[in-house]
Amino acid sequence: MMKKIAILCILVVPVILSAQNLGLGIILGSPTGLSLKYLLTKTSAFSAHAGWSFHEDPGVHLTGDYQHLFPMVIETAEGASISDFTPYIAVGGRFRFKKDEETDDNEFHLGIRIGGGVEYNISKFGIFVELLPVVDLVPETSFDLEGGLGCLFYF
Repeated sequence: MMKKIAILCILVVPVILSAQNLGLGIILGSPTGLSLKYLLTKTSAFSAHAGWSFHEDPGVHLTGDYQHLFPMVIETAEGASISDFTPYIAVGGRFRFKKDEETDDNEFHLGIRIGGGVEYNISKFGIFVELLPVVDLVPETSFDLEGGLGCLFYF
């Protein structure tokens, strides 16, 4: 039992120590649910969402994206600078599970997401908006649009 606790501590401590790069929060849109963002470097991040879609084809969504960040500084007319906006482009995938209304069977969809967004940071909080078109490859090729408004709390 002590060996399992020691192994768990060895695995958990590095995650806790690097948690300053981890953001947890919510997203409202498609999907609506939980959001996670892990900052890899100043110009790259990994983002994931787990939630439910409420539009015409409801279903459970799991998404994961690599984000290339473009940190920028905006100069105002008064000479002040705003450096809290971070636009990004993202590429990733989507797993979607939904119930087929005709056959009452569960359907599995797999798609590619490519798009972008912008995040505004206030201290340890981030507010973001994103839009990512999706091309489903499984079970058939189809087009969808995902995106939303969300907020993250960074540890």
